[in-house]
Order: sequence, then C-alpha cells, then structure tokens
Amino acid sequence: MGPIVGLDDGSIVLTTRTLALVRYEFPARRVIDALVDLPFALPTAVAGIALTAIYAENGWIGRWLPFKVSFTPLGVFVALVFIGLPFVVRTVQPVLEDVNREFEEAAATLGANRWQTFSRVVFPIVMPALLTGFALAFARALGEYGSVIFIAGNMPMVS
Repeated sequence: MGPIVGLDDGSIVLTTRTLALVRYEFPARRVIDALVDLPFALPTAVAGIALTAIYAENGWIGRWLPFKVSFTPLGVFVALVFIGLPFVVRTVQPVLEDVNREFEEAAATLGANRWQTFSRVVFPIVMPALLTGFALAFARALGEYGSVIFIAGNMPMVS
C-alpha cells in the first residue's frame, strides 16, 4: 500500500501544477509551457551533459545543495524525471482543459471545499490520462541512455 500512496501523492502534486498551467494566466506561463517541451527538443546526450553541469558540485544549482546530485543514483532519478515529465504533462493537459467547470461548481454548491472538489471531482476524471502519462514516461525511461550515462558517471557500484 505504501508505493500506491506515494504515487497518488506525486500525481496529485503534478496534476495541481498542470492544472495551474492550464487554468490560470500568469506572467511566465508561456515560458514554463515552453520549458516543459525542452526535453523533447534536446538530444539525450546534451540533456545529460546540461544536467551534469547544472547539478555538479560547482554548478548553478549543485553549489547550493547540501548533498551531491551528479554521479549518484539521485542524479539518475533527476535525469529520468527530466525526460519523463513532458509525457505526463502533455497527456494530462488536454484532459484538464476539457474538464467541465460546471462539475466543480456543482460540488462547491453542495458544500465541498477546494480539496474535496479536486480529489473527488477533478482527480478521478484525470486519473486515466495521468496513468497513461506515467506509462509513457516509464517507457521512455527504460530506453533512455544518453542523459543517464552522463549524469550517472558510469561509476561501478556507485551509480
């Protein structure tokens, strides 16, 4: 039961972020929308080199982290999330755009708060698309080599 709960927690966070990208206008919305597609545009080796440079101990992000990311299993996880995230977002996004807001308004009229409306109305509608996106991301992760080999460092018994 533990892994299922973890999957649901992560999928709820991802769904809410995608929901914000779909429903709300904010200044950097187009930039964030374009950044979601970045892993599709980059060759995998370039993505791996970029992630290694960014998360290295002297990289832009790595220098501020109290733990090491590059050349560790955590780096492999970061690379796989980077290359898999667009599949999930782009699979969930059209479903969220098609969710009828009248369902949410009806739930609010019946006394549901925002969390109840999300978890009992929106999330069940989005769940099949979310599972499809996770399946696509998992399939891509199984075949991914370019970005993973650079950030993992190919160090035996370490990464």
